[in-house]
Amino acid sequence: MYSSQELTDGLFKSGIQQGDVFLFEAPTIRPEEWEGGFQSLLKSLQFLAGPTGTLIVPTCTHHEGYPKPVFDPDLSPSECGEFSEFFRCQPGVSRSHNPTHSVSGWGPATDTILNKHRSAFGRPSPWGDGSLGINSPYDVLFDLNAWWVMFDTNLADDPFIHYVQAVFSQKNRGVTRRTPFVGFNPEKLFNHLEKAGIVKTITFHACQVRLLRVKDCVSYTIQFLQDHLVEIDPTPETAAWLRAKSIIHNSGYLQAGAARIKITPPVPCNRWEGKILTGVYRDLYARAIVFNHNGYKTALVVCDLLGISASLVAQIRSQAHELTGIQPEKIQIACTHSHSTPDTVGAGFEDSAYLVYMVEQVAKGIQEADQRLQPVRIGNIKVPIRGIAHSRRQKLKDGTVYTTRYGVPSTWRVKPELIDSEGTIDPELRIVRIESLDGTLLAGISNFACHAAVALMSSNLSGDFPGEAMAILETVMEKDSVFLCTNGAAANVDATLEVPYWGPRSDKSARHIGVLFAAQVMETLERIECVDDALLEAVQEKVDLPVREDWIELIEHQQERIQTEISKGWKLNSSILEIARSKVIHTEVQALRLNDMVMVSLPGEVFTEAGLALKQAHPQVGIAVVELANDNIGYIPTHQAFAEGGYEVACNLWGRVTPEAADRLMEAAHTLIQTVCSPTVETFETRS
Repeated sequence: MYSSQELTDGLFKSGIQQGDVFLFEAPTIRPEEWEGGFQSLLKSLQFLAGPTGTLIVPTCTHHEGYPKPVFDPDLSPSECGEFSEFFRCQPGVSRSHNPTHSVSGWGPATDTILNKHRSAFGRPSPWGDGSLGINSPYDVLFDLNAWWVMFDTNLADDPFIHYVQAVFSQKNRGVTRRTPFVGFNPEKLFNHLEKAGIVKTITFHACQVRLLRVKDCVSYTIQFLQDHLVEIDPTPETAAWLRAKSIIHNSGYLQAGAARIKITPPVPCNRWEGKILTGVYRDLYARAIVFNHNGYKTALVVCDLLGISASLVAQIRSQAHELTGIQPEKIQIACTHSHSTPDTVGAGFEDSAYLVYMVEQVAKGIQEADQRLQPVRIGNIKVPIRGIAHSRRQKLKDGTVYTTRYGVPSTWRVKPELIDSEGTIDPELRIVRIESLDGTLLAGISNFACHAAVALMSSNLSGDFPGEAMAILETVMEKDSVFLCTNGAAANVDATLEVPYWGPRSDKSARHIGVLFAAQVMETLERIECVDDALLEAVQEKVDLPVREDWIELIEHQQERIQTEISKGWKLNSSILEIARSKVIHTEVQALRLNDMVMVSLPGEVFTEAGLALKQAHPQVGIAVVELANDNIGYIPTHQAFAEGGYEVACNLWGRVTPEAADRLMEAAHTLIQTVCSPTVETFETRS
């Protein structure tokens, strides 16, 4: 039998005085073990507290695994042992209002300690923000530096440990995106606290009784955990978090900055094929994101343009390098392939004054993004697109293939009985979310394969449906956020699942599809969970491609054929003449790694089948194929497409490369992906 007087004498000798506030927990004791039962124990504890002291006992109801009635302070039984339940039911005892971590009290300070538990807040835990939160009884006990007495307790399920975990997690919130409710070996922790003199231990018969001052012990423990958590057997989740925290401490956060800048030409102006554009439905923009990790910088730019020539890319990179220090080969410049834009591809209708302006603006946009660098987290996800895309290549039963084109009405309504199958699309929509450390959305990137030629018959400048989508997203989402819609492998894909082949090919139709696309991007953005990884690398490979002999013949001797598709006033661009003379295209492939995703930029219009094959060859990483990036060499058909026929492989201004071009470009892409995904590059997950 235990003597209540003997216990309280021991507590008194250990430092508890009359008038003190102390918490007493003894979850394993039974009334028959005590002389006089629990009534005698309670009287002894009340005598120790004295008329000016206060006795607190945990009356938690935090055990899980089965549903319970709604918490009622008067009726819900304590799950902290028989003495706790006995104490809760005594005259003069009050209980705090919390469904998992309530405490009960007797004495003059009871109301002060208990009354704000129901409105406690701001300290997340597995039991909610308020159970161990600010203004909870545990906070008040901390402020009072009250005594905490543990009589033969199980530290693995102790409210003091819960409180320490909650305070530590609160202190470390924001260092990583998710701060775990830190787990460790509490016995190892208390062994250290005892050696450090923070916790006193007395032996009562065969039982161990620990005493501590709440503020002193919690303050010391939080600092100890900051420095030595790894030494007390952290749980796997906590260990992974510690590694992530260490990497951030040593290497810093990934940084990003985003900006957009107008690149709208004055109107009237020539469209890329010579049509006169007389108005502006939507301003054209260059949107830029600069990434930085430990001084390693890259830039991604998306322009509301049909495409961009290698010479213009070189000029932009040079100017941007002077303004920001970013190495030219680390700058990726892509286009949405909007057809309602001026000539920036050397099609024969270039305005030299506009090109100078455009180059300067894009370089300034990169500079603005660089000036806005801040710590960020990024995440990405892929989802299936709903609607929008439709293959424009149809295979007839005789084995030939034709391309459904707006300018060729005979392709609009081919007899169904003649059609064997239609071509492939890539249904994947990949979205990247870039957010500040507080979770505010800064920028987004989408990658989806579809021709931006919906507003083909409009006389206005616009970014077509991608431009509409970006404008919508930038209006609806966070203020000053920037969105980049990159085009995937879309050489043979149109938006004709939403708009008939014959139209209307108008600004209104482009707006309609832009809204549909933006809605899917917006929904996906909100579902992305960003991570703390900071893996950034950009690589480039130069590629030389042979030129088709029939294309050279077209350029040198059959220019009147080109003029059948293009307006009057057309003239050959010097870069095209040089390609015909040298019979080689000097171009490039680029890869940008952002954590577990690689953006592979290709210099022309890539067939969907090639993009899908690239993705399937690298299942270990998310691949975003970005076409019309850093150059515009025209269509890049597959061997199969050349064999089948169709507009994309016909002899025209855009059909320059031989069947081997796709092979060489894909070979370079594979090499670059393998380079940036080498085993020496690790994420937090692989390190753990």
